[in-house]
Parts: sequence; structure tokens; C-alpha cells
Amino acid sequence: MKKKRICWLAVIVCCLFLWGGAGGRTVLAADHVITDFSRIFYIPAGAVLKDGDMQGLREIYDDMGCMAYTEAGEELYLNVVWDYSAIDLRTAGAYELKGTVQLPEGYVSKAELPAWTAEISVQNPGQPELQVHSRMISAGIYYFPWIVDQDPDTMTIWMRKEGEDWINVSEEGYGFCDADGMYLSCQSMLPGNVYTLTVTYERGKTRNLTYRYGSDGALDVISYQPGTLGNTLQKDRTIRSIESINEKDLQRCMAYAVRVGQSLAGVRANLEETFHILGSTCEEYEDSAAHPSVVMPSVWDFNQVNAAVPGVYKVTGTFTVPQGYEAASGLLVPEAVAYVVVQRPDQPEVQTCCMTGVDTLYFPLVLDAFGDSQLSEFQVYLKNAGTEKRVENRNFYFTRKGLYLKRGILKQNQEYGIYVLYPGGSTGVYTFQYDEDLITNEHWYERNYADRDGKDFPDIDNGQEKVTDTSTIMAGNRLLDLIRMGEKQIPFEKDGVLVEVPTETVKDWEIEDKDQIQVDISREENIISVKISKNGNEITEIPGAVLKVPYTSEDGEPMLTDETGNTYTGTVEETQKVAVIPIERPGEYTVEETPEEEASEEADVKTEDISLDTEEFHSSGEIPAGAQEKIEKKDLSKQHKKTAAVVGNVAILLILLWRLQIGKGRKLRKGGRGEREQGK
Repeated sequence: MKKKRICWLAVIVCCLFLWGGAGGRTVLAADHVITDFSRIFYIPAGAVLKDGDMQGLREIYDDMGCMAYTEAGEELYLNVVWDYSAIDLRTAGAYELKGTVQLPEGYVSKAELPAWTAEISVQNPGQPELQVHSRMISAGIYYFPWIVDQDPDTMTIWMRKEGEDWINVSEEGYGFCDADGMYLSCQSMLPGNVYTLTVTYERGKTRNLTYRYGSDGALDVISYQPGTLGNTLQKDRTIRSIESINEKDLQRCMAYAVRVGQSLAGVRANLEETFHILGSTCEEYEDSAAHPSVVMPSVWDFNQVNAAVPGVYKVTGTFTVPQGYEAASGLLVPEAVAYVVVQRPDQPEVQTCCMTGVDTLYFPLVLDAFGDSQLSEFQVYLKNAGTEKRVENRNFYFTRKGLYLKRGILKQNQEYGIYVLYPGGSTGVYTFQYDEDLITNEHWYERNYADRDGKDFPDIDNGQEKVTDTSTIMAGNRLLDLIRMGEKQIPFEKDGVLVEVPTETVKDWEIEDKDQIQVDISREENIISVKISKNGNEITEIPGAVLKVPYTSEDGEPMLTDETGNTYTGTVEETQKVAVIPIERPGEYTVEETPEEEASEEADVKTEDISLDTEEFHSSGEIPAGAQEKIEKKDLSKQHKKTAAVVGNVAILLILLWRLQIGKGRKLRKGGRGEREQGK
């Protein structure tokens, strides 16, 4: 109970900060014509004992004030002056305390002078009352002050909707009692209904307060008189309706990225903890004290996810009736959908996304292979309507979980392709249709038959295509589309080894739509095997092909030796740490290196003032001449630069009582009840 009070009192304190005032500071105005006044957003109701004094309340009210603004733009702080003469401390009852401002000598106002009211309850000792209240608009709470000399834990709030039985509001979690008064959530009521409210305590109960709850949030008092507590409501255990939900929002509620072989227990737990819907015992959904909502947790099916195989997997969630409840016959409950991408740490991919926040798309990636400093080097590219451009840094950012992209750079009903260029390579292209449903008609591509160059692969699948860690079977029409797209190199990548075959060579394979092309690439230590076949027939020649393999040696040149003893010498792309070696045919190769003293003399290349042309690299698959030295210099420069990002988060405390924990594990939350600010 103490924890509950602390949470509620924190709400009260935050609201009291909104009273306004400048601590008595006065700025003399150069112009004596006042044109406007600031507002006091919350004035608390107060309680005082009969035959007592107002000293405690005076300390609160006399400290309130507002700002006056002159035509010249100057500010003048004015204290509120209260008329305490209207309160009769000798007679218990409800009183209205009025306050206004007095203009300093020499000042006039074009604006109407503001006036404020506060409700005061004069109470008999030992008899707390619900005579007056004030409303914390931003928190959705009604405060009924009292003077109490017993333990608030022994007090219970009871409410009765007209025509129904009494319910225990404290037990349902829509209000609680404290030493200074009773707090009631607006969520406990529905506009337009008449309610009666009372509080019981050890030695008695308050009188019954009957009022109509208005659509504007006002409590229009009908009567306040003694009354009995009648029949109490029997709790209904049948869920007949669910809250109004846009089911489209549930079709892409979250996306996750996990490493190959990683346990899915954390993803499952996060989904179950995050997503639930609310059910109601009413035929038409209602969440109030009379008919409190019931949390229906989610249960997720991961049977289709193979954490050992990279790819994109869809998981579904169903919302279940909690223990002790039953679902009414015919109750329709929607399903939720989330996506899980399984990736190798050294081969991140942009493969799916979801919404996070109001204006951000989130693309999950596994980024274990990259240091924090390398994340700043990641670049994002968008393809749209035949064009491709780099996304400006201010429109995206990366964390360890993946890419966050601002929605503002996307246009409705447009098709986009997105890929990421990172140190050492590039993801494949993820294409999607962006519209009011967020993402539709999406296509993701395994890196195994995507490419480092970020090219878009058509979504063609004749049902025979298959992808494993070392093998890819693809449809002939997929390769034909790549050829028609004007690709210069067709990439095949497996097990960290990339083989690029010239498009002109692939044309010689005479591929037809229904053909099947199988590529097997495997690597065991320094032995690399490359096999390509068409409809089961081995392809023996791939002239002009290039093999790329991770290579970290700083001495000598990389070299391949085939099964017949022929050798192929290549070069090293220092930035990507990749050996690039030409090969003429599939087969088995041994990766070696030539000693430094035997290495051929490097060609004298002009070092023009250029940087790596990403667009040229993506269209040709080759690094432009002279770019390598520039890359090395650029990398050395980056190693000596230190970047610092200062993220300023201005925290605006919005008191949203989303089922704040009180009572028997229930939560108190603020609902949309047509609230508006208190008038001047």
C-alpha cells in the first residue's frame, strides 16, 4: 500500500508544479497596459476541521500567482488574492473560496481580470466527507480532500452506477484512500451516467454523493446525503467483447534479429510481456469500475522458426482468456504477427521491419561483428522510381539492435528498395510498398543469393527454390530477370565466400524459365569448393569469374591452387579485408599466399582526388582504379577521429495512468473521457 501511495503522491506533486507562479519575482513593466494573463492549471480542493484555522490552506493558496503581459512584452508577476471571509469555520459544510488579482498602482488592463475558485470542506472531527473535489485534468484523477484520523488502509471506496449494485472501487484498482483524501480515476466512469459514491471506514461511512459524469469530465452534483450501502455486485467471469483494435496494427507488431543458433526464449518472453489485449464482460466493450477490463495475455507460436538456418520467419500470437474466466460463444479474437530474422553475425541483412514510435521504421539486424566505432560508418541507400540515393545521416541511426529510419523521407503508395553499406560489404536489397498499412508486398532475399553490391533481386519462386548454408537452388527466371536488369556480375555467396560470374558468361548457359540452377560453395580452413550445375548437369567453365574470400594477411599476395596444380594470383582489398582472385572454372581450390619478396611489383596507379564511388561499385562490382589508396588514407584518417554524440532528451512528464498498480494487482489508467483544461 505504501508503494501505491508513493506513486499516487508523485502524480500529485507533478500536478502541483503546474500551478504556475514565479516565486514572487516582479519585473516592472515599461508599458502599464496589460494585454493578457497566464493561467493556473490546477487548484486543489481543501479540507479543514470545524472550529480549526485556515493556516495550512493559506500557505498553499497564498503562494499561487499568475503572469501579466504588457503591450511592450514585459512580464509582471501577480499574486492571487483570496477572500477567506466566505468560509464559516464554525459550521461543517462545503464552501467556495474565490480569488482574483489586484493590479499594482498605475497599471490598467485591456484583458478581463482572471478569477479563480477553490472548493473547501469544513468537517467535523472523526467524520471524513466527500463534500468537495478538484480535478487533475492531465492525470485524469478526481481528488476529494478530508481530515482523517484513522488508517487509510481500513477505508474502502464504493460506487454504484444508477440501476446497478455497489462495487468495490478500491479492490478493482480505480481509486484509493490516503490520509489527505480520496483519489478516484476518471477511468472508473463512462460519460452520461449517474453514479453514487461513498467511503466506508472503521467507525462509519461518508454520506452518499450522487452526481452525473459529464462528457466534459465535470461531476455535476445531484445530492449529498446520508444513505445505506446496499447489494454488492457479483463479479462476472464471462468475456463477451474485446477493446476496439485496428487489426492491421497487429499484423506487424514487432520485429527481431537473432544470431544463428541463438535461443528464442528471450524473443518469446518479450512478446508475451509486451502484447496483450483487453476483454470486457459487457456485450459492448466497457472498461469502468462497474465492468472492469480483463487482460488477455498473448501466446506465441515459434514452430516455424529454424534458428539454425538464416532467413525471415513469421510468428503468430493468439490472445487467451486468463485463468478464472471463460470466453462467450462466438467471441472473435484477432491474431498478432511478428517477424524474426535469423542471421550470421558476419552477414547482416535488411530483411523486415516494424514501426517504433510515431515516425520511425525499425529494421532489425545482427551487428555482433562490428565495433561501436564502425556503426558510424554504416550508410543507408534507398531505391525508388528507378533512382538510387544515399540517405542523409540525420534521417537514420544505428544501434546494436539495428537500423532506425525516419518515415518522413518515404512517400505514400511508393515502392522502395533499401540496403546498407558497411565496412567490408553490403546487405542485399529489401523492397517494400509503403502505404497506409505501413508495409505491403514486401520481398526479402537471403544473402546466399543476394549480393554485396546491394542489387534488387526479383521475387520469383517456382516452388523448387531452396537455400541452405552451402547450397542454393534458384529458378531460371530469376537469373533471366537479373540479366534483363542489366547486371554486369551475377553474385553467388555461401559460407563467407563470394563468387562473381560475368553476366555474359551466364548467358552462355542458355537458361530458360523452368531451368534450375544449383550453386554449392563450401569452405573448410584453406580449402574452397565451388560447384555449379544446370538441371543437374555440371557447368565446367566460368571465364572472367572472380572469387572473393576473407583474407587478413599483411604480407605477400593471395594465391589459389586448383586440383591440377594450376595457380591463380590475386590482390587484397585492404578496406574489406578480402582476397580477390580470378578463376576460370568451378572446382576445388587451396588458398595460399606468395612470399613478399616474390610478389609482383605493384602497378603505379595515379592517386586522383576521389573517394570510393559507391554507385560505380554497386553497378560494376569492381573498385575503381586509384580508389584503393584513397580508401586506405580515409580509413587511417577515421582511426584518428573521435566522434561524440550528445543526445538531449527533454522529458515531459505525461501522467498516463495506464492501469497503475493498486488493489489486487489491478492497474489504474487514464482513459479518453472528453477532458479539457480548467477554465480561467
